[in-house]
Amino acid sequence: MRSTIVSALAAMVTVATLGFTAAPASASADGTLRVSQDSAGQVAIQQGSTLRAGLVNVNIASAYTAADPETFQLRNGATLAQMDVKITEAGNWQADAATAAAAMRWFVDNTTFYGGLSAVGQVSYKTVLPGGSYYAAQVNNPAATAQPFRVVGTTHATLPAANQSVSMTEPDQFVVSGPGGKLHRGPLRISNNSGELHFAQLVQVQPGTTDADLTAWFAGGTNPTVTGGSVLNFGTQTPGRAAVVDNTLPNGTYAVLDYIPDTTSGLPHAFGGMHAVVTIG
Repeated sequence: MRSTIVSALAAMVTVATLGFTAAPASASADGTLRVSQDSAGQVAIQQGSTLRAGLVNVNIASAYTAADPETFQLRNGATLAQMDVKITEAGNWQADAATAAAAMRWFVDNTTFYGGLSAVGQVSYKTVLPGGSYYAAQVNNPAATAQPFRVVGTTHATLPAANQSVSMTEPDQFVVSGPGGKLHRGPLRISNNSGELHFAQLVQVQPGTTDADLTAWFAGGTNPTVTGGSVLNFGTQTPGRAAVVDNTLPNGTYAVLDYIPDTTSGLPHAFGGMHAVVTIG
């Protein structure tokens, strides 16, 4: 199981935020960003190379086995080459947890992530983007895969309302809210209300699975996930960011997971207890 998590970590974290200068809105600016990743890992922007600042519809799809195409900005003069190094250090958490933790602190300080796709498949969501320069890239290979896009103008937009949510909060936990304590198909607000990078992956598990079962799984116990089960993979968000994701999952029992390394321990958050069991239905 641990080797599976390590493979998942090779396609994990996301990065973002670069200071921006306001630019006049362009007549050619778009309100939709479409990103695709082929089976070789190459990333392409199919629509939205220039976007209007404000509420943006995002669709990201990937056929790459180790998929993690994310949207982000770099700040404080950080470079894609530096990101390459820090991603490698973060992914090497089993051998050097302290260096992995330091790498994640670098990401908090020098990037802003706006979401993406944390595994093979597709995801659609709405987010608010300010004016500036951005990238879409495979996170564990950014220098070779990054595709730039820009957002023009200024914005005071807000996200649309949703009556269900998954929030990442301190101390590294998921807080899930929905009608009757359940989630359902439709708009799902996913927000990072913590001080670290997080993503939210909903993976179908066997009926009756408990959070204690997930803890036992990460300690080397039985894997409770459903083979070939449904999955919703939403990518990395910087602290303070939120998005409204199109939840298309069928009814069932799901684990909410995050494998991004912690800024203190260097261990993936799921190994430290950041997981929850939710019902969709």
